[in-house]
Amino acid sequence: MDPHSEMAESARPAASSCCVPATSALGHCLPAASPPAAKAAAASPFRPALGDRSTKGQAEIPAGSFLMGDPFGEGDPADGESPVHEVSLPAYRIDTTAVSNAEFTRFVAATGYLTDAERFGVSAVFHLVAAASPTDILHRVDSAPWWLAVRGACWRHPEGRRSSITTRPHHPVVHVSWSDAQAYCRWAGKRLPTEAEWERAARGRRGGARYP
Repeated sequence: MDPHSEMAESARPAASSCCVPATSALGHCLPAASPPAAKAAAASPFRPALGDRSTKGQAEIPAGSFLMGDPFGEGDPADGESPVHEVSLPAYRIDTTAVSNAEFTRFVAATGYLTDAERFGVSAVFHLVAAASPTDILHRVDSAPWWLAVRGACWRHPEGRRSSITTRPHHPVVHVSWSDAQAYCRWAGKRLPTEAEWERAARGRRGGARYP
């Protein structure tokens, strides 16, 4: 795909499941091919100039087919992890690493963006890593009691207000909603991958193998 094209719309936000709350980490991004209508938004402050867009740090995935889904009967059918089915994809590029705290910091510095977790004032934190005062821990998520609703948890304070990303610039950014991820991708001149695109890239040539 052309890294100098405009931003395309991507998949719908993923729903909450038993394993993760609806607010999730921002993963890999792809350069976007784009409909002509997107050209009208080229001057947006959330959209970089054409010459500033780059495929640096991306891998090219050739066109082809792969078997997607859980072959061991260990997945959650409600999460769409089965049955195994063949998926064909055109060639595409994808970031080789997740978006880091440092990269997200550059985005926020350039745009003044405020994430959903910052606006809401609360986000979900895994119960074993919460770093917050007792008054900041509001409740557990009913459908997934290992998640705590923690006041002040956001991308700058991943485990709560007593935590910081200061010593973790290269860690993946977290507490990023689908809307936040879309805003970052528009600024970077990319788009979010589809689930199939991500899974094919993540598997490499290890078709049918268990994930580590």
